[in-house]
Amino acid sequence: VGYLDVLIPVNDHRWTACLAALAIQWLPALANFAGTRYVGAVQLVSTVLKFAPLLLVAVGGLFFFDPDNLGPFNASGSSGIGAVSAAAAILLFSYLGVESAAVSAGEVKDPRRTVGRATVIGTAGAALVYLLGTLSVFGTVAHDRLVTSDAPFSDAVNAMFGGAWGGWAVALAALVSMTGCLNGWTLLSAQTPYAAARDGLFPAAFARRRRGVPTVGVGVTVVLASLLTVYNYTSGSAKVFEVLVLVTTFTATVPYLLATAAQIFHLVSGQGEKVDRARLARDGVIAAVAAAFSLWLVAGAGYAAVYQGVLFLFAGVLVYAVMAARRRRQDGPAAR
Repeated sequence: VGYLDVLIPVNDHRWTACLAALAIQWLPALANFAGTRYVGAVQLVSTVLKFAPLLLVAVGGLFFFDPDNLGPFNASGSSGIGAVSAAAAILLFSYLGVESAAVSAGEVKDPRRTVGRATVIGTAGAALVYLLGTLSVFGTVAHDRLVTSDAPFSDAVNAMFGGAWGGWAVALAALVSMTGCLNGWTLLSAQTPYAAARDGLFPAAFARRRRGVPTVGVGVTVVLASLLTVYNYTSGSAKVFEVLVLVTTFTATVPYLLATAAQIFHLVSGQGEKVDRARLARDGVIAAVAAAFSLWLVAGAGYAAVYQGVLFLFAGVLVYAVMAARRRRQDGPAAR
């Protein structure tokens, strides 16, 4: 919405901003309803256009870097640890989806090797672009302007080349990029309940597919996202995007934490006895550090994000209880 505001003034009123946010969420959903062919086409175009503004700012901005534009290390005024924790929780949002390579593991050759390499190389590449891009923005946009900016990459290009044409072009590319990102995420979000429904852990309606897309999951995904967006706008939050990002980060951290717990259980229960002790110790340290990191991110998300995220998690518990009861009733006495 901030980048859309560069092209069309929508941030002047809360409701116009809310409607713009809803429109940007529903456009990718419509592409999903049309079928996987349209999802792929949107994804291809948006991915190509995504790299243009990122590389322009990440590389070109270094030639316009001015150290005087850098602000204080901790501009929030809060404690250093608290500021770093809050920043880490927001930052994780940029890396969500690192586990998505595993979704296609059944469709690739040598998945044990390929998926791991794709995950590590993809994360390292994204980190490099993010670091260079962020550094360039910090060095090209004055700190006082940056802290209030809704479209920092547009401001960086305007500062680099002067005028507003560059910022408009970057804003347009950013909108296409973000719409494409939501396009893929909407489908991926629908795949999770689809897989659960096929395993009998979610209502059967979520297992229905049309043109390769689990349409019920897509619909529920975009409706829930829309409700959460409207709730945060109507509550008068001055940082709607930040709240939604932190809610997303918290809910994504929960399965990360459960994954580390599963690994710790695997190691402590003796399932890894066939592995040499050095590797066992290494895996134990990695699992413990990952668990501590996940807990730290949950704490950094803040009270509002944890509050809203827990409501969604509890709703899922109720659905699971109903589905488990139905399965037991269908299985009959044998299940008991």
